[in-house]
Amino acid sequence: MQIPNEFSPAFNHSWMNGSDESTNNNPPEVEIPTLITWSQGGNEVFVEGSWDNWTSRKVLERSGKDHAVLLVLPSGIYHYRMIVDGVPRYVSELPHVTDERGQVANLLDVHEYIPDSLDSVAEFDAPPSPEHSYNMEFPTDEELTKQDPPALPPQLLMTALGGIDHSDELAPKPKPQHVVLNHLFIEKGWGAQSLLALGLTHRFQSKYVNFVLYKPLVRR
Repeated sequence: MQIPNEFSPAFNHSWMNGSDESTNNNPPEVEIPTLITWSQGGNEVFVEGSWDNWTSRKVLERSGKDHAVLLVLPSGIYHYRMIVDGVPRYVSELPHVTDERGQVANLLDVHEYIPDSLDSVAEFDAPPSPEHSYNMEFPTDEELTKQDPPALPPQLLMTALGGIDHSDELAPKPKPQHVVLNHLFIEKGWGAQSLLALGLTHRFQSKYVNFVLYKPLVRR
């Protein structure tokens, strides 16, 4: 679509086209499908670029809030910008450049995808492990039962009822683990007396409060 471009003459085309890799000095290359999108609103969105020396604008089709157009371009580096409702725009999140006149255009790097060859990275494979580091012997029952599992979870020793030294009430207490918060712990036969102990730890912001209730055991 050839249309007059009232914005292009103000842009330094010689500076922009001079940096393009797709010049006449290079042989023709395979054309590559390239998707250009715009997601910043607008009713009518066009794109123009240095791939045709800024001589035409392509319409971006609208899908929901986004606009997009698929171009087929030779390999190279191009400059482009959007025309949104008649106003030149650019995508700030993508690579862009500014010329000496202060006008901004996005950069578009078009190149053919070349899949990685697995054969080319074979030399980087780790060396094989020594054969003597492997065997077919299964662990014996003695090796599997060398250490018995703990009778109680280790967290029980960190509750309000266990693992706390009450000899010095002013000494700083260890910080309770999060797994014991808001759980009620019960222990019968507290100390040498016939007592039932109930313990609960509650957290309020960065403070911890321990509640311990002692109740005599009724012998029947």
